[in-house]
Amino acid sequence: MMPDRVADIRLRYGVNLFGFALLVMLGLVVDAGLARYAVAAVPIVVIAVGVSAIAPGAGVAGVLAAAPTMYELHPVPWRQASLVELAILALTAGIGLRLCWSLVHRDFAPWRALVTPVQVVLPVVLIVLAAIVAAIMVADPSRRAVSLREVRTVIIEPIMFLAAARIAFRNPVHRTFAAASFVGIGAAVAILAVLQVVLDSGGVRAGDILRATGPYPHPNNLSFFLERTFLLSVGFAIARPRWWGIWVLVAVQLAGLGLTWSRGAWLAAAFGVGVLFLIRGMYRWLAGLGLAGILAIVAAFIIAPDRIVDAGGSGVEPTRFTIWRASMRMVRDHPVFGVGPDQFLYQYWRRYVEPRGWPERYTSHPHNLILDIWLRLGVLGLVAFGTLLSGVIWRLRTTWKSIRADLWAPGAIAALAAGLLHGFVDNGFFLPDLATMTWFFLAILLSAPALSIPESNPQ
Repeated sequence: MMPDRVADIRLRYGVNLFGFALLVMLGLVVDAGLARYAVAAVPIVVIAVGVSAIAPGAGVAGVLAAAPTMYELHPVPWRQASLVELAILALTAGIGLRLCWSLVHRDFAPWRALVTPVQVVLPVVLIVLAAIVAAIMVADPSRRAVSLREVRTVIIEPIMFLAAARIAFRNPVHRTFAAASFVGIGAAVAILAVLQVVLDSGGVRAGDILRATGPYPHPNNLSFFLERTFLLSVGFAIARPRWWGIWVLVAVQLAGLGLTWSRGAWLAAAFGVGVLFLIRGMYRWLAGLGLAGILAIVAAFIIAPDRIVDAGGSGVEPTRFTIWRASMRMVRDHPVFGVGPDQFLYQYWRRYVEPRGWPERYTSHPHNLILDIWLRLGVLGLVAFGTLLSGVIWRLRTTWKSIRADLWAPGAIAALAAGLLHGFVDNGFFLPDLATMTWFFLAILLSAPALSIPESNPQ
């Protein structure tokens, strides 16, 4: 590689790093409540949009860093908003400026990235359509505002993030910076979780154990996040096994994930590692993974047997069973349009909860991805997500060699597979951070083949 080219790449990484640090500082300012005043909000917006336009990798990383804070709302001049929502809007505005600049130079390649491949883009459009229809046909019109909020924060804004990431990842520097930052963010969140347990400074008590929550209000939310960052990290570590630093980050995230005591996350993470072994052709390692899994289960049973065998609810059967039965009755009553986005709670505890499930009557989702899609978005939502899955599989088949050779794509596949598996017993998509991470991994997959295809002046 020519010295000038190396210098240019280093400069772009440096700009992204500086931009990311600046975005983190802006996030702290918003978190302090200073953005409620227009005199402070305006320069914050201008700087955030400018950073995203100049260093899109930093903008994408900023969204990912804000994802764990999704439950915290901050005052801004027009309303309250989460950092992840504000970060997505700033990134989208910055990418919009880049798109306008490309039109000035008659460069239409970035625009083509927004509409290709059609096998993936069309299902994404159908998801938006399904969400709008479901919000219109909501079972309880008096709570339509709740549905509209979820459509905005879980459907439309994360898809805006997908579009922005697709444009940003045309340049491998921005793509690599965002992915590497996500690994670092996962390690930072895991360290917070470990310190939380070691110092007994938070978390949730479950019998004799303390379950880490990190920046989240519940251990399961933390497990959703760490299982995904962990698998992206392992994917890179397998591709670069001599980089000992990445293995340290992997170990830290594994420790944080373990301290969530989420059985679903443990299983999903193990499944994701198995997927990575299959992708890399490391078939002999599967036996070792199975042995490690058995040893981990034995150790967990020795440390906290009550947690491992806990069925929840009355203990007669797992609480999930009662929720699934109630969800299927809800589906029978609302088979076409479902009950609407974020409407499960209001229907469940009033009409469908069984006596055995009364201790968890305030659950907000069916704990099964298929039932969740059906009840939130109706039959059209099932068709949209089913078509999206088919489109992703088609993309993997047609670009498999490029994806296998990529540093990040195998980890993205493993994270998506783990999230899908975990989604069959818990939440799989319908939270702002889960939706954002899902589209991030999809953007990683869609951009992998493009790295070997010359494009006109990728910035």
